[in-house]
Amino acid sequence: MKKLDFVLDKIEDILCTFFACVMAVSILIQVINRNTVQMPITWCEELARYCMVWLIFVGISAGVKKGSHIGVDALVNVFPAKVQRVIRIIVNIMVTVLFGYLTVLAAQITMGIKETGQVSAAMQVPMYLIYAGLIVGLFMSTLRSVQVTLGIISGKEVTEDNPMGDF
Repeated sequence: MKKLDFVLDKIEDILCTFFACVMAVSILIQVINRNTVQMPITWCEELARYCMVWLIFVGISAGVKKGSHIGVDALVNVFPAKVQRVIRIIVNIMVTVLFGYLTVLAAQITMGIKETGQVSAAMQVPMYLIYAGLIVGLFMSTLRSVQVTLGIISGKEVTEDNPMGDF
């Protein structure tokens, strides 16, 4: 489990850093070009948009690990600790199944886009490469969700006191 955590951490770090940097540089080039030459480069905006898509979906995975996604726990906190733990396990199993299902749907949609041969307007990049960000991010989120669920079951979950968990 520690190897999986290490590999996912590295993939998330590399992809998020790469897409954030490319997005920032692209926007910077666009702003400088628009304000100096007063002739916008259309592909810069498109590149930034697609980097943001990838960044968001890979970032979901990082958020799953850290438990930073929005949740309503007011009702859960009313119950004793053992019941809270069971509820969290059930909820995390449901979330894992949902991420798995969404991964399959994203793959189906991406394959459908690939068959159409659709390309982006300005950069002429095949759109299935952009949609692949959904597959990568949702698959990694599924793995992270399994990891979090196993952490809760084993008592080694990520908490505020133990932000890295014991995976």
